Amino acid sequence: MTYPNATPHGTLNQVMDDIFMVTGCVALKAPHPKWGPLSLVFSRNMYVVKQGDELSLINSVRLNDKGLAELDQLGKVKHIIRLAAFHGMDDPFYRETFGATLWSVDAPYVRGFATENSDEYYRADKVLHAGGELPISDASYYEFSTSTPKEGLILLEKESGIMISGDSMQNWATPDQYFNWFARLMMPRMGFIAPTNFGPGWLKMAKPDAQELVDKASLKYDALLPAHGTPVFQGAREGFIASAYAVKS
Repeated sequence: MTYPNATPHGTLNQVMDDIFMVTGCVALKAPHPKWGPLSLVFSRNMYVVKQGDELSLINSVRLNDKGLAELDQLGKVKHIIRLAAFHGMDDPFYRETFGATLWSVDAPYVRGFATENSDEYYRADKVLHAGGELPISDASYYEFSTSTPKEGLILLEKESGIMISGDSMQNWATPDQYFNWFARLMMPRMGFIAPTNFGPGWLKMAKPDAQELVDKASLKYDALLPAHGTPVFQGAREGFIASAYAVKS
């Protein structure tokens, strides 16, 4: 199988106890034909949860050789967890390179943003279900069941609660170094650049029920580790409850 190449990314840094983060990027073809061949390039985050010498990668981002060496120093890659149905391009690389177990939200691996009538290019070893098994101790899996496709969340039951999200819960207060000029221009206009924000692209494509946004925002957590944007270490719950009611109104 041919894997996507590693794209520019930063270093692997510890953000909380036994949790590490690296920020990379992804390029997407502009969503409107009038924009021609232009691509939006923007950031995405991978989180690494360490348990003993075992590592679980959440929202995988392929690392270059230097980054893989940093990962090796942390421990052994045993699990890959896909929370966002529109993510997953780097999962096959990690699964097959490290012989890791691949866990995925209940959504097929398809190209682009198609949700039906598309061929699957890969399959997970285990499908995640709300309240079901996770390879991380003291953690619970939640799911936006009204979205199409489904979208997952992991709630780590430590400190005051740590939520890890995919495309749903974002915190892009400002464009960062991984945005190209076109993304810096267009993504604020598209509603992506806002703190404690439900991803506008995800809302438009997946169409989750507004009440479910309120329900998930109201879970017991204080910190958010998003796939898109910067971590929120305190007050995330209050911010997302306000955002959920704003969407609902």
